[in-house]
Amino acid sequence: MSTLPDRISLTAQVDRLLLEQGRLEPLELLLTLDLLAYEDYEAWRSGGRADLQGALLADPDEVAAVLQLAASHASGQGLQPSQMEYRGWGGHNSPLNLGANQRLIQACAEAFAPAEDRLQLDLFHDSTGLLIENGLRDALAARRIDDARDRVGELMRHDPRHASLQGYLRLIQAVDDGSDDDDNDAVEANLANPEKPQPSGTFDAADRLAQLDALESTARDLLGHRARDFLTGLWAGLAEKLAGIDYNPASPRLHASHAWLRAERWDAVRSAIEQEPNWRWHPDLVVLHAEAAWRRRDPISARQDWAWLCWEHPHHAEPLLVAATLPDSRLCELWSTFEDMDTALEVEEFPAWLLLHDRSAAAAVPPDRAPDDERGALYSVLHRLVSGEGNIELRRQLDDMHPAMLRLFLASCQTG
Repeated sequence: MSTLPDRISLTAQVDRLLLEQGRLEPLELLLTLDLLAYEDYEAWRSGGRADLQGALLADPDEVAAVLQLAASHASGQGLQPSQMEYRGWGGHNSPLNLGANQRLIQACAEAFAPAEDRLQLDLFHDSTGLLIENGLRDALAARRIDDARDRVGELMRHDPRHASLQGYLRLIQAVDDGSDDDDNDAVEANLANPEKPQPSGTFDAADRLAQLDALESTARDLLGHRARDFLTGLWAGLAEKLAGIDYNPASPRLHASHAWLRAERWDAVRSAIEQEPNWRWHPDLVVLHAEAAWRRRDPISARQDWAWLCWEHPHHAEPLLVAATLPDSRLCELWSTFEDMDTALEVEEFPAWLLLHDRSAAAAVPPDRAPDDERGALYSVLHRLVSGEGNIELRRQLDDMHPAMLRLFLASCQTG
């Protein structure tokens, strides 16, 4: 389960959402606070979940209390409430079920936004073009593409020179381009020989990747924060076309795992990686697998991946461990301590050192996960020592292998 934010952290997140999105919506806040995974939210919107309550990563009553506190903060800043309606995406355009918890239902019922003055409101309601454009944005974000086509047709008739018209047409074209019926044999042939000209109508994975990369700024300019809802569906479509295509280190982004990453489908990321028979020997895949495991509340698998990176891909592990983007903040703190020690150790020795400073490491990474060499032998002896087998013979073995690590072990016994 996720950790609930304290009041200071919560108000900071609310203020950030207001700055970025111009309004506070309950479910956007839950996504930001990591109390709701995007792939579960998307499944609910798309008809794959009966309710939202079962997908929450904390107790529904506690989630409702967080939302009520956020609403109180927004209201205290003069923001005005407006009723929320939750409907499905795509062909599931019907009211959605939040769940049975009445406190949760009530807490999700309203969004908050700055009040518009009377003149702005009148001008808004008098502008046919703005109404059409708002409907078009909603249709694209909700993946109702036929509706979006109708709306863009209305916009063309109303204002053929509308400044954003070409951008909206690009978004719709991207959906159409991704829905062509191409088999995976064509994709595989294209990836195996990218220099060979492809027949007209053949799916080109590299071209599609470039198209989606280039589309992101247009989508964000036109749809704001709801660009994610539009784009993730397109990335999922690319991932499905790349299914079964072997990983190629020369073009790592042309693997299904990368497209699933962009679609924020972490379970699918793991599945695509684990289908590669030698994935642990590709550091990019190990890093991505670790992040996917962490995002789906599997810290043990994530720690095993990060330990493997240190052992087998130390040059990739070091920049990762100092990066602010590493999701395991505790691991980042421990790495900082490791680097600041007077006793200099190698990156490959970090998993063993962790056993002395984070006792959960022993349970997360058992000795059989270590390499079958001197690094694994060191880890195994130290693992036995921190697990309670504190006999003299093990200490002698550790002293023979790594005297500095024995001194660190003895020091940890005194401070622990």
